[in-house]
Amino acid sequence: MTRQETVIKITKITRIVGEMKSQLDLDDEIEFEALDSSWMNIGKWAKEICLYMEQAPSPLLANLITNNEFTVPVVNYVQSHKQEIDSAYVKVIDCYANNMQALLSLCERQEEEVKGEYKDLIEPLANEQVATLLQRAIRAGLLDEHYQPMPQTKPLQLKVIAYAVSTICKLPSTYILFEKQWKREYGKRFSTWRVPRYNTGLYETTKALYPEVDFTEFEPTHQTETFYTPQSEEDIAVLYQYLVKYRYIAPDTGLKTFVGIFNKKTFSKPVEWIKTQRQLSFFVYQAFYKFNKKDLWVKGECCFSINGHTPHKACFVSGYSWIKRAGWLDR
Repeated sequence: MTRQETVIKITKITRIVGEMKSQLDLDDEIEFEALDSSWMNIGKWAKEICLYMEQAPSPLLANLITNNEFTVPVVNYVQSHKQEIDSAYVKVIDCYANNMQALLSLCERQEEEVKGEYKDLIEPLANEQVATLLQRAIRAGLLDEHYQPMPQTKPLQLKVIAYAVSTICKLPSTYILFEKQWKREYGKRFSTWRVPRYNTGLYETTKALYPEVDFTEFEPTHQTETFYTPQSEEDIAVLYQYLVKYRYIAPDTGLKTFVGIFNKKTFSKPVEWIKTQRQLSFFVYQAFYKFNKKDLWVKGECCFSINGHTPHKACFVSGYSWIKRAGWLDR
């Protein structure tokens, strides 16, 4: 059998089994009588393809073969409906299943032989450049010697590694290949994880493994949100004076900085709050809730800091809730 004939038979098998799968999707059954009669040869074709691949291994043909994703559901259907299906059809599908399994195993063995020392990496990650870059993560204890994640490795760390390696190697897809490499394409996808605003230690240490990579596009930009208030500038200045006088905000806070939390165009930096988180929650709610209901706590995150750190949205919620439960709203 020639290479061209092999390609034709692979294509025919893919088309026929795909048609069976389409029938399953539409009607939950396969009408074998409605298929072209040539379908009865799929078992024989699979065996002939296997014989050809033994004599002339080809990664290109192997990709065509393994891209057929319809075999398993079709075989499972026939196995579970043997009593209802013509025995001749069952025999053909059984023959096809056995020969296709042998063919897939052959393709897998040949792929392992081609990859050699990079056999633990999927194509097209199986090369020296990718392996060398992943060695950094292995030395850091994030991956094992087979390039698989260690139990303690977090999804965000995997995302950083994938982004860095994909960027350096100019891979066509940033995460898809690594989702497959780490067998996560049907589980919790690490590509959906976001860079935290807080507790960034794991993120920073993983990023440091690849200093040559610019992570600017990797990191989300957080839009600045400021408070709206109908009060005049004079009223805002009076509020500022009282907050400084009674030591609620840092004494070196400038009026310009404070006024900035009411205007995106003039916002320069958050105001440093020097009382407790609960007191800040109370202040933000009492002062700004009426005109900033929708994004009140988000604006609080943007406009204030405590000990130089951004207060967490959840801390605003829990802080105010605690005061409310304790009956301290009027104190």
